[in-house]
Amino acid sequence: MCILCLHMGTGRVLGAALAFLCILALPQFAQGTGAAACADPHAVLKAFYDSNDARTFDASLKYVAEDTTIDTWATGVNGYIMAKRHAEGKTGIRKFLAEGRGLSLHLPDSAPDGPVFHGTRLSVSGNTVKFMLEPDRKRPNGRPYNPYSVEAVLDGCRIKSLTVIERVTWL
Repeated sequence: MCILCLHMGTGRVLGAALAFLCILALPQFAQGTGAAACADPHAVLKAFYDSNDARTFDASLKYVAEDTTIDTWATGVNGYIMAKRHAEGKTGIRKFLAEGRGLSLHLPDSAPDGPVFHGTRLSVSGNTVKFMLEPDRKRPNGRPYNPYSVEAVLDGCRIKSLTVIERVTWL
């Protein structure tokens, strides 16, 4: 640093160091997303799913932004999209949480002893969280329950958009 100080002058070095620290501390601004950072975006998604699983949907809403959008659909290996649903804003999302597939760790229409889904293949990149929800068992007839791929984009520590895709394995 001394060689750099002699060459650039102390004021410039201090300014450059502060700019570098800002870029390190706020990587989403350096990437141009403009979204506020969250220290642990995965924890936000976990809390959202835990609230939905406990069926405390009003508590789930504290993890979503006012203008959040949720998109869900099912797709088979052939790429055909079916059962597409879209909800936006806290009011629209609140109505959807109880029946939305892939929005809790249990299926909305399954018995209490039904399959439990677990998050796997987690990746966090900036404010984007991606993971799979995979079932802990097969159906009584031996066919697998469908897994879900989930992608959430956060603004601060609130979900800005959530996309849940049911991966139909038998189509």
